[in-house]
Amino acid sequence: MEARTVRLWRVVPVWLATVLTIAAIGAFDYFSGVELRVYPLYYVPISLLAWYRGRRGALIASALCTLAWLTSNVEAGRQYSLLGIWIANTVVQGVSFAIVGVLIASLRAALMRERALSRIDPLTSLLNSRAFYEEGRRSLALCRRAGRPVTAAYIDLDNFKSVNDTLGHEAGDRLLRIVADHLRTSVRPSDLSARLGGDEFALLLPEVGPQDAAVTLERLRLTLTNAADASPGTVTVSIGGVTFIAVPGDMEEMIQQADSRMYEAKAAGKNRVRLDVAGSA
Repeated sequence: MEARTVRLWRVVPVWLATVLTIAAIGAFDYFSGVELRVYPLYYVPISLLAWYRGRRGALIASALCTLAWLTSNVEAGRQYSLLGIWIANTVVQGVSFAIVGVLIASLRAALMRERALSRIDPLTSLLNSRAFYEEGRRSLALCRRAGRPVTAAYIDLDNFKSVNDTLGHEAGDRLLRIVADHLRTSVRPSDLSARLGGDEFALLLPEVGPQDAAVTLERLRLTLTNAADASPGTVTVSIGGVTFIAVPGDMEEMIQQADSRMYEAKAAGKNRVRLDVAGSA
């Protein structure tokens, strides 16, 4: 119910502003008479609704503007010799409104797709480094406000280079996609997972303390190692993690600490989890 109320508060002002603007333009169109052509003003509410409500909004706004244009011109006394001319002009006006609205909605959709793609790693469809840090800072702020811990983890595929060297980069890319798919399905919706580059991945686990982190990361190591076994070559997984009881303000430092623990796991023989607890930033 609360989510629905929030959506309504976001949608209603746009629709209300559009309808009121169309009514105002229609009134101005009527009072300005038939000689002064003000129809380009109708593109303003069409553009507004197309931008915020997409193609459906664009078509509805176009229909409303066409109706307002037709009504204002009829009431203002515009006359044509044949009814067919009225029909033709109304259709042409409506189509022109609709074309502009759909084009603006399509532009908005394309911009949103580009924005989304700029945040996604193209190979694995996980978050890229930029998006990971942006969303991670918001998650940290929530944990800090609630006084809850957070765990950062750094994941590396052991012996991944041998896959590329012996089987080729296509096999290596396929393995990265397999690992990413299992990583994505092995964490909660509230967790953040990203590919930072090469065969290195990162996790941010909000509200996960030391005990839960140890269980989660070990289970994840086994899951990812088993997934890697499906690909030819001996590939295992090393994970470094740090649970922060008091959430730091510097996310980059958190990931660097997790990265350092990952290298400790590799130095200890690979294919293991190295987890520490930090009491403060």
